[in-house]
Amino acid sequence: MTAAPTLRLRSIFELLSERFFVPSYQRGFRWTARQVEALLDDLAAFQLSSRQGSPNSFYCLQPVVVRRRSENEWELVDGQQRLTTIFLILRALREVAALLNRGCYEISYQTRDGSAAFLKDPTPEGATQYIDYHYMYGAYVAIERWFRERDGALRLRLLDCLTGPDGAAPNVRVIWYELGENQDPVQAFVRLNVGRIPLTSAELIRAQFLRSDRERLDARDAQQIPQDWDLIERRLQDDGFWYFLQSGSSAPPARIEYLFDVFIRMKRARSLDALGDDPLATYLEFQALLDEENADAWQVWQEFKKLTQTLEDWYEDRTLYHLIGFLIATSAFDRFADARPRQAEAKVLIDLLGARSNSTGTAFDRHLRRLAWKRFAGPRAAEPPADGFAEDQLTQRISERIEDLAYGSVAVRSALLLFNIAGLLEQRASTQRFQFDGYKTNYWDIEHVRSVAEYIPGAAADRKRWLEHAGEFVASPVAEARDLEESKNLRQQIDVLLAASSPEEQAFMDVFGRVRALSGEGEARVDDNALSNLALLDMGTNRSYKNAIFPVKRTRIIELDKLGQFVPPATRNVFLKYYSPNAAQLMLWDGADQDEYGNAIEETLRRFFAPLGRKAGGV
Repeated sequence: MTAAPTLRLRSIFELLSERFFVPSYQRGFRWTARQVEALLDDLAAFQLSSRQGSPNSFYCLQPVVVRRRSENEWELVDGQQRLTTIFLILRALREVAALLNRGCYEISYQTRDGSAAFLKDPTPEGATQYIDYHYMYGAYVAIERWFRERDGALRLRLLDCLTGPDGAAPNVRVIWYELGENQDPVQAFVRLNVGRIPLTSAELIRAQFLRSDRERLDARDAQQIPQDWDLIERRLQDDGFWYFLQSGSSAPPARIEYLFDVFIRMKRARSLDALGDDPLATYLEFQALLDEENADAWQVWQEFKKLTQTLEDWYEDRTLYHLIGFLIATSAFDRFADARPRQAEAKVLIDLLGARSNSTGTAFDRHLRRLAWKRFAGPRAAEPPADGFAEDQLTQRISERIEDLAYGSVAVRSALLLFNIAGLLEQRASTQRFQFDGYKTNYWDIEHVRSVAEYIPGAAADRKRWLEHAGEFVASPVAEARDLEESKNLRQQIDVLLAASSPEEQAFMDVFGRVRALSGEGEARVDDNALSNLALLDMGTNRSYKNAIFPVKRTRIIELDKLGQFVPPATRNVFLKYYSPNAAQLMLWDGADQDEYGNAIEETLRRFFAPLGRKAGGV
């Protein structure tokens, strides 16, 4: 038994002479026919797809965790469902196996004295003795049925693939994790199975780096890697840093695994979909990298640390933080069909890491703004000219794009996000940052700043909610100052409508129009759905206050801000009328306010993209 845990790949061929003991602390065999057939389907698909492939290719089963009992006997801490199923498959193929002189490992259960004998000869009579035997027999019947429904030649091909030696042809292997002599197998089992916590790629990669047989890794380095690892993991627990790097919607079990994803794709030049959906794909690629001839684990670790330090440097640089954060947050707009968000975000980082290594700081800043331009201008827009935009050309392109953006367009969200970020970057003396963690952990809607006549609440519950909010406004000093008599009349009519189980249609429509008129929003504008009347609003607030009049939304935004809830800075500024320097009435929103807001968006984006102009020296 080794003092430290060891980790390696072992083929089923290597296990054929071993004996496995399933201790009493494990649950019994419980795989159903569906799970058994899924494994057989996967094995058959691999056997077929690998026929023309490299003889070194392999199908990898999930980890098998063991602890040595004697020379050829192992306590099976985790993986007994898979190894029992493989045993039953080999039992079903015993006649073909005899032709190839292939034996089989032994497996027995501590809680069932006759389990080894039953597995060798599962019968319907024996299946009634114990629940374990019932499932084992059911699995065996499913295996026999699966083979009967297929070409008989598949038996030989699948057996050869399942039990073939390494290097002779594609075969099947397991991730073999041997516990150290001081590790308690019961504690290991509990950790792996309470809540079904599997070994993650990150944990397996760590074990690979620290393998006791790792050449060229001296004792000092072996101590430094865990220390570095812990520092990186602690850094990633900072949500500000983590959500700067990715959305969290498809986060791996351990956050450090995401950085390993990025690193291995860069190191192995893998396409984003090459690793597939296997949760241990990153680990398998790392193992292949570290097992290469002349591989230096310490050097690989130093390269990984350099990547993490680069990402930290970007996070600490306020400009890079906002530019790169925007590109990652909007990576969905570059996402290819059926790609996972984690892949799209990793691709952004990979591309940017490559671009940064070959450019100066100024050139990299310009490169980031060119990418931001593509997100703003849309996928069909022409690239910025190689020598940069002429000043009037840049202004015209921005103006035309803003005119194209309207309520309902998917590109509005990224444009408003960019406006938020560009506005913050203009505040050079400020330390304020856009909270990507607050942005990515909420769901966001696009909402009108001033209410729009065409979006009338339809459901009774929505209408009552709208009336409750309207009632607060008509009772306010602002409403009374505008028209005291109308304010009183509306209060009475709103009370009547709220008392009814369902507000009467014509009466609601009458109040709806009059409240909007009292707030100064009664007349429709041709630009009601323009970008200049839109803002980012969290889904909870938007669904509760949808198409409420401006003063109601303004009050709610101020409440959220006081509570410390994240409100995008531009959204807060709009409802505080920051963009209306000559605002006479803070509680109302008129056409002049909307025009000033639209001008602020256009001018802020023009200044943001100014480095892409010819006066900035081209690109």
